[in-house]
Amino acid sequence: MPILDFKTIFFSYIIVNIVNIILIVSLYFQVKKRFPGISLVLLSFSMLTIGNISIFLRGNIPDWLSIPVANTLIVSSTVVLLIGLEKFVKVKGPQIQNYLLILVFFLGHVYFAFFYPDLYIRKINFALAFVLISFQVAYLLLIRTPVAMRGVTRPVGYVFVGVIFVQVLHIIYIIQNQPDLAGYLDSTGSESLFLMAWEVIIISLTYSIFLMYNKRLMNDVNEQEEKFSKAFHKAPFIIILSKLKDGEIFEANKSVQSISGFQPHELIGLKAIDLNIWNQDDDRFKFTSDLKSKGIIIEEEYLFRKKSGELFHGLISAEIIEINNVKCVISVINDITNRKQAEFNLRNSEASLRELNSTKDKFFSIIAHDLKSPFNGIIGLSEILSEQVKEKDYEGIDTYAGIIKSSSKHAMELLSNLMEWSRSQTGRIEFNPEKLDLVNMIQRIMELLRNSSEEKAIGVSLNAPLRLDLYADKAMIETVLRNLISNAIKFTPFNGKVIIAVEEKVNEYLLSVTDSGVGIDKGNFEKLFRIDRSYSTLGTNNEKGTGLGLILCKEFIEKHNGKIGLESELGVGSRFYFTLPKQ
Repeated sequence: MPILDFKTIFFSYIIVNIVNIILIVSLYFQVKKRFPGISLVLLSFSMLTIGNISIFLRGNIPDWLSIPVANTLIVSSTVVLLIGLEKFVKVKGPQIQNYLLILVFFLGHVYFAFFYPDLYIRKINFALAFVLISFQVAYLLLIRTPVAMRGVTRPVGYVFVGVIFVQVLHIIYIIQNQPDLAGYLDSTGSESLFLMAWEVIIISLTYSIFLMYNKRLMNDVNEQEEKFSKAFHKAPFIIILSKLKDGEIFEANKSVQSISGFQPHELIGLKAIDLNIWNQDDDRFKFTSDLKSKGIIIEEEYLFRKKSGELFHGLISAEIIEINNVKCVISVINDITNRKQAEFNLRNSEASLRELNSTKDKFFSIIAHDLKSPFNGIIGLSEILSEQVKEKDYEGIDTYAGIIKSSSKHAMELLSNLMEWSRSQTGRIEFNPEKLDLVNMIQRIMELLRNSSEEKAIGVSLNAPLRLDLYADKAMIETVLRNLISNAIKFTPFNGKVIIAVEEKVNEYLLSVTDSGVGIDKGNFEKLFRIDRSYSTLGTNNEKGTGLGLILCKEFIEKHNGKIGLESELGVGSRFYFTLPKQ
């Protein structure tokens, strides 16, 4: 009895095939979602095992099944493996040559099994087919595979180089030695050694494939982890992972520091309630409750607190997820403080734009109506005067002249205010404070307006120290005083009185102009100082107002960091006042 029983070795080879299938099945369920080509690898090993079992059952099953079909299954399994490996390395190649090879192999085996039986030629046919297909597999894994992946595929490629080497030796041996055998399973000696070598190759192939897929899986996991880590830490918003059960934080990205001031490691192991990052505890309770009931929260706005105590507006999104069978929460907080500020600025810009539009409308209204009216009067009366002079009719000339004078003064006052207001709006009025005597300035303006006050027998008095020096813009303060005093005279009836007072306070000077005029309704106070709220009435002697005087006063006083206001009662009079800081 031979030391190496060929049938026993072949049986052990089948057992190895079955064990290999079990291993590949476990690999299949491990990686099938990530590597679709694994199904072809499993099919390849299954075809190999079925073919070998069919050969082992020769004599118990039909010869057509145990010889041509069984051997074709084994050769075809290598082609299927080649296609599966192409899918693994994502390099597709033509297969038509292999389909033709399988067809030629099958026809050759049929011919030399039934028409011209020759076991040695069938062995050469089998070995040669394996050499041709194995060369393609080795070339794929060692050459055609992308360089970055060759470190993973190289072990399997080397196994197929071994296949080529063993099968070439087998072909040489068959050609040189042709013992007379009744059948394949009756082989002895060297054939047993070749079968044992083939068994070692199949074990090595299974191990190397197992290693290749797991190494690729580890590389992909590491790559995915690196991508996740980079995305996680480079994200421009806070990302926090915590346990749902107790809120313990176990991961935080680097943006936590730039947004909240906390270092990521400072948060690990703590809870949100410990960090005091919620501005209101009620907000935190509501958020937690909604998350547990809905499972997900999308962009809810809350106020959060930084490490420094500073508050910031944030949009928080969160979702309950499972990590290693533990329910966790991934929370994302986007700092929208700048956006909120931009929205606030936009609203202010819109309000300013509306005010500018109103200002423009008021400006053109004054030009189109208020400025046009006095000039129409002047032109009309001048034409009447011209006609009467030509006809030497001098009756009423003094009345017309008085009206022309009054209209001209009103037009001049309006033009003056318009020019000053326009210059203030365009920034062409420069603020040039200088040392001046405020009392002396008031006295000069009183003198300038004496004719207007005497026409209505209005007494104008000044309660002030003999001299009061301060730093202010002379032109602006003169405009303010002229407007306030002329308004007081304009709206005070005949035989009334106007009192101008100057008081020195701790940090400022208080100037007031009080009249015994018609007074102003409190509902109109705000309109007096706004260009977009038209308010103008006739004086007690039908004097016309421009609607711009008090607006100019407000702007000029505010340039001095002062304040302007009024007190008034209908039928009693009004008191306009403003302050000027000492510094």
